[in-house]
Amino acid sequence: MKIKQFLSTKNIISTRNYSLKVLGIETSCDDTAVAIVSSDRKILAAERYTEREIQRKQGGINPSVCAQQHRQHLPRLIEKCLSDAGTSPKELDAVAVTVTPGLVIALKEGISAAIKFARSHNLPLIPVHHMRAHALSILLIDESIRFPFSTLLLSGGHALIAVAESEEIFKLYGESISGSPGECIDKVARHLGPLGSEFDGIHSGSAVEILASRSSESGHLRYPISLPHVEKANMNFDQIKGSYLNLLDRIRKNGEDVDIPDFCASLQNTVTRHIATKLHCFYDSLSAEDRLPRQLVIGGGVAANRYIFDGNRLKNQFMNLILIILSNRAGA
Repeated sequence: MKIKQFLSTKNIISTRNYSLKVLGIETSCDDTAVAIVSSDRKILAAERYTEREIQRKQGGINPSVCAQQHRQHLPRLIEKCLSDAGTSPKELDAVAVTVTPGLVIALKEGISAAIKFARSHNLPLIPVHHMRAHALSILLIDESIRFPFSTLLLSGGHALIAVAESEEIFKLYGESISGSPGECIDKVARHLGPLGSEFDGIHSGSAVEILASRSSESGHLRYPISLPHVEKANMNFDQIKGSYLNLLDRIRKNGEDVDIPDFCASLQNTVTRHIATKLHCFYDSLSAEDRLPRQLVIGGGVAANRYIFDGNRLKNQFMNLILIILSNRAGA
């Protein structure tokens, strides 16, 4: 059942004199996340769990470990949300669950839990495309958003540029043909080695942003690489990752010291320039046809990186567009 169809179902609305309540389950990657949201834009309860320490020890995300984490913690998080929201299963109106894109083995755990819960309580099941959900969650907090709007979605596993024409219709203009910005930054950061005890328990992407803020004045230019050559608004973060891993290995092989803050700043700057360049390609293609929406929503976990956001904000000011960041405002 599509979201728009569900919200317009007459036999549900006609029997309710209060807002609808939906249980949401998200397990596309390493976060086990559950929330209860009402149709009047209120987050009644939200819980999230991630095994950061295991990831640190294993050097990254292990899909099978993620699946085990979801299987173990979903029942507890669902019960916690129901308790925090003061809601019983019979007071819910539907269950929404991420079905794509993501780690298949991780997605299966969330889907299985959602199906089991929906069947047990005779509730409709709503499949959710998690990248579209990143963009649409802006509607929870900003009433100024109007369709169509442009969206730049940057996450640990995906990157895309699209126009949201409605709740159900997204037109794709660019995507990463290989890799993602989050995975690129994460893998290079891990290859740098231990970053210090102050970063224990902190996601490697956040550590890179903090270290980059401590770089020298021209540190973002100290370790340059060539940007990937990809047609139109498409992106390639695996090429950036590979170039920096090779560069790091060459520096160490030559017995040279690596300035960690400057290296992080250079990596961050390169990722940002690649994204901004592709956003410019997108703008050019739509501006030529006079079809460029005036609003751009930036969402996804990587968009929480202030440097990446600011780099794209300058591009939007040049194009006289309204830029709205989602990550730190609506649980992206």
